[in-house]
Amino acid sequence: MPSQGKPYTGATRKLLLAIDIGTTFSGVSFCVLDPGKVPEVLSVIRYPGQEAENRARDTKIPSVLFYDEDAEVRAAGAEAISDGTEMEALDEGWTRVEWFKLRLRPDGLQAKGERLPKIWIDKSVVQIFADYLAYIFKCAKAYISDTHSVGRQILESGSAVEFVLSHPNGWGGTQQSKMRRAAIVAGLVPDTAAGKAKVHFVTEGEASLHFCIASGLAGEKLEEGKHIMIVDAGGGTVDLSAYNVVKTSPLNVVESSAADCLMAGSVFVNFRARLFLEYKLRDTRFANDEFIDSILQSFESTAKPTFRDPTKTSYIKFGGPRDTDDKCDIKRGVLSLSGSEMSQFFRPSIDAIKKAIQSQLALSGSVARDTVILLVGGFAGNPYLRAQLHEYAGQNALTLFFPEHHTAKAVAEGALWYHLDHFVSARRAKYVYGTRCDNRYCASMQDHVARRHKAYTHVDGELYVPDAFSRIIPKGTLVTEEQEFRVTLSWRSHSRVSTISSRIMSYSGTKQDPQWVDKETDKFATLCHVSANLPPTVSKTERGVHGDYFMADCNVVLLLGLTELKAQLRWKENVCLLMLEKPYFCTKQLSFV
Repeated sequence: MPSQGKPYTGATRKLLLAIDIGTTFSGVSFCVLDPGKVPEVLSVIRYPGQEAENRARDTKIPSVLFYDEDAEVRAAGAEAISDGTEMEALDEGWTRVEWFKLRLRPDGLQAKGERLPKIWIDKSVVQIFADYLAYIFKCAKAYISDTHSVGRQILESGSAVEFVLSHPNGWGGTQQSKMRRAAIVAGLVPDTAAGKAKVHFVTEGEASLHFCIASGLAGEKLEEGKHIMIVDAGGGTVDLSAYNVVKTSPLNVVESSAADCLMAGSVFVNFRARLFLEYKLRDTRFANDEFIDSILQSFESTAKPTFRDPTKTSYIKFGGPRDTDDKCDIKRGVLSLSGSEMSQFFRPSIDAIKKAIQSQLALSGSVARDTVILLVGGFAGNPYLRAQLHEYAGQNALTLFFPEHHTAKAVAEGALWYHLDHFVSARRAKYVYGTRCDNRYCASMQDHVARRHKAYTHVDGELYVPDAFSRIIPKGTLVTEEQEFRVTLSWRSHSRVSTISSRIMSYSGTKQDPQWVDKETDKFATLCHVSANLPPTVSKTERGVHGDYFMADCNVVLLLGLTELKAQLRWKENVCLLMLEKPYFCTKQLSFV
């Protein structure tokens, strides 16, 4: 990709790497930030196992590892899927691990009836993620050292290297926390505050938007008042993000609806194919994992990526001349699947994408004729998927484009452009955000009366009801990068208030202003606890029913502008506004990411 953007204004050189760990394939892009120079975004295009001439410019490698009986990595990436490695793995009893990324997903983000491959080694998903991060970083370092002299110098110094990790739209603080921990375990950064600050995050949808803009794929579609929707169809998830173009010079877009994330990627086509084969081949000699795995491997490399016509038969070669069974359409090692059977594997994912597009349009208030959909990602390369979505777009007066310009590397390169030049100035809050608190009891309020048995007498002599929710950010709020949201809470004590704490929570239900955390408990999630030690001067003496007590008023502050939720506590001291020096990064599902 040609150099674009503005000159780097920093004082020292820095190496920035974007690592896109995908469900099925992964890649790395990088750029050297040199003071006064325009950064050039490049991709790693050579990995071990892909050195052959016809594969020398591959930008991605399989997200696959092999472990031995001691849970040590024996092969990864392209090396892990070579015929030699697979034979050695069979002989040595190594364990294959794939689709591990999906095990990081939030609890509420699951596909109907999904069945992920079991992990038969004694390692957590964070440790597996770290093993793969360590491998792909080693590959990236080798490539950069061979091809970029300044990059090699920075790598050798080891200090001025930062990382941008991409993740699906539906992931939040919990997943970011685990990914940051994996980066530490992998040796990318040290386990210090400074080290953790070198790991940044971006959603795959927003990274794809930046790639399309920076590479010119959005082109003339970038007109003021127009809407752009990114549909990033990948291996595990399909991420949808909708934006409104506010200005074109300089470019400024805002999120027009909260981003969406579907568990509807290409691996679920395989999943449905496996279920079909297990049923179709039941009570035959082919009804075992070895045959079905072999059929699916051929399906993945031949029939699936080329399927386009539901009226034509697909043929999957997996065996030899003796592998024949007319009852299940197998002749001489070739399985025949009708077009209607093949289309059934794709149909749930396609239907889910159509429904999500319609939902994004409704939430954003976009007019179809003013909306351009950019379809990117590895799964988007499937002819049948593209044809079905093109037909849907035409029926609904939508304009859909499938950019052919190396969109397989859209997320990794787009993650760098996101870090270099934020085109998105505001995003939508995906949930309601607030904090748990106690409310003064009011006998005229039915909700309070229903909780009378929970009420307690506080130090001021008044009755209070616990488990109340104080909303700080309404769902759907348009949030700029530096915008702050706050609520004032009071802490009371017989002695001076020395320590305060607040539980930051999100609500994912349908209510606009939920009042109680003890209702719809499955819709509330604790994001983090933020606490601080207060100086004695913050507490003020108050007169209560039973005498004097101390009270401290503090603001609970939330910042949602980028891709990590920050929580702060603030108070006034000697007429100056002070805050907790170190903001808390929340570690559970959050905001618009």
